[in-house]
Amino acid sequence: MKRFLTIVALVALLPANALAWGEQGHAMISRLAAQTLPPTIPAFLRTPAAVDEISYLGPEEDRLRGAGVSYDGDWDEGHYVDVNDDGTIAGVVRLDALPKNMAAYADALAKAGTTPYKMGFVPYTIMDGFERVRMDLAYWRVFDYLATHATTVDARGQFAWQRSLRETLTLRDIGDWSHFVGDGSQPLHITIHFNGWGNYPNPHNYTANHIHSFFETQFVGKYAKIDDVRALIPAMQAAAPEHLMTQDEIGALIGTYLASTAKQVDPLYQLYAAGEFENGTPKAVTFTDTQLARGAAELRDLIVLAWEDSLNQSVGYPAVAVRDILAGKVAPTGIGD
Repeated sequence: MKRFLTIVALVALLPANALAWGEQGHAMISRLAAQTLPPTIPAFLRTPAAVDEISYLGPEEDRLRGAGVSYDGDWDEGHYVDVNDDGTIAGVVRLDALPKNMAAYADALAKAGTTPYKMGFVPYTIMDGFERVRMDLAYWRVFDYLATHATTVDARGQFAWQRSLRETLTLRDIGDWSHFVGDGSQPLHITIHFNGWGNYPNPHNYTANHIHSFFETQFVGKYAKIDDVRALIPAMQAAAPEHLMTQDEIGALIGTYLASTAKQVDPLYQLYAAGEFENGTPKAVTFTDTQLARGAAELRDLIVLAWEDSLNQSVGYPAVAVRDILAGKVAPTGIGD
């Protein structure tokens, strides 16, 4: 906890307008996801040091903003997606039918005269992160097996070194990816009404004030408590896949998560209009804690799913099935070279 508080204190020096859930919110989501991983997950992901690292890296993608014109131009829009009140993106893409990749997404948006860099593409930063972590864990499975089953002492030592390095890379990838998963539970990141209602039909006369930073940084920093958020984390939803998950299956999971967040936009504005956030009422605190808990649960479930699905993956070139390696059916060559 001392390490966690030190991290929060240091990164609180960052400008507030550079943050997404805010420093505290992102660190909290990432920490709680790591702390609630089940014992079926490899131990290297569940140590106190691993939890600290994942938590620290939760806000990393916001710290990197301002790195340069090219970096910011490529990644800033990866934190959000502008969903219309009808649940579509630009009227042409539905969250329950996401195109399979960024290229297909761009093609779909082009029909509406827009691009991912105008509408945002957080579904794909989440999707990409899942697939990368799944592959990390597939390699870890293989290196862990070969570190004890390779035929020579030198080979076992080499695979043990690669396993250790893969653990470092996997923690880094999960921590960085956790930021985008966390963004997906912040309602103001999944709407066209991202900072006040804006120039749209407004039958309820919702505020035009810039409430984004106030909600995710100031309010969270003042009222969100990690133990209260932990108590709201739902039971695990991940189910072990029997086959390597298809792109449609991955997209459906992520689309469902983001669609659920989008449904909280109107309740958020209702609470703001009623003065609940300004007064820090239990309703406002519970609403915020629930969204933070949803982010932590989604990250936990996706990590578990990536681990389970990594058994269905293939590694190396030419590709070799992980299951065949672990069953001793094939002597892999070139893996990790």
